Amino acid sequence: MVSSTLRMSLLNQTLEVSAKGTWLHRWPAGLKLLSLFSLGTALVLTDHIFILGASAVVAGLVCLSVHWPPFMRGSASSTRSSVFLWPLITLMAIVAYIGFVSGFEHALVVLCRLLALLLFAISVMATTSVTAMMAVVEKFLQPFDRWGWIRADKVALMFGISLRLMPVLLEQWHEIREAQAARGHRASPLALLVPMLVRTLQRAAEMADAIDARGGSSAR
Repeated sequence: MVSSTLRMSLLNQTLEVSAKGTWLHRWPAGLKLLSLFSLGTALVLTDHIFILGASAVVAGLVCLSVHWPPFMRGSASSTRSSVFLWPLITLMAIVAYIGFVSGFEHALVVLCRLLALLLFAISVMATTSVTAMMAVVEKFLQPFDRWGWIRADKVALMFGISLRLMPVLLEQWHEIREAQAARGHRASPLALLVPMLVRTLQRAAEMADAIDARGGSSAR
């Protein structure tokens, strides 16, 4: 069994980008994840531009209502939150490519859909701790665990680590860019990619050692 101490040591830093006490904070984690899954399924199944556009607007309002992004409330983590601009930049690049290949209308549909999905997901992540989401995933997978198909605790742990690593890797990329700019180096994809790859592999090795050292790979 993966120990609770190991989980807390790996996930001790959550996505603390939203002020506590908003209406979405009071929702149970399970309800938020179920709502996100249902909304995501509905958005994927529709191509109606007005529905997708309205969904993107609503998603933006939800983000604002939970005080995200952090600079809206003068948070000390405002500088660090700039790493969340990269998903938006990536989104715009994808949409530009789709517009070039398939036309403006299709690109607009994809933009509204992805933007709504991204903002809804950010709202959930900004108001829910990683450990709470892990608990929901583990509880959902318990029947499959009893049947011997999967290890629910390990799947939940990998889910939590994946969530935690997304902002960590974005912040790591941002730190490398700032360090190279401070040294007067011109930013280039190759110059950023090599140290990023090295640091990511080092982090993965450290996490694997932590799991082994605390019995994360032990059998039941």
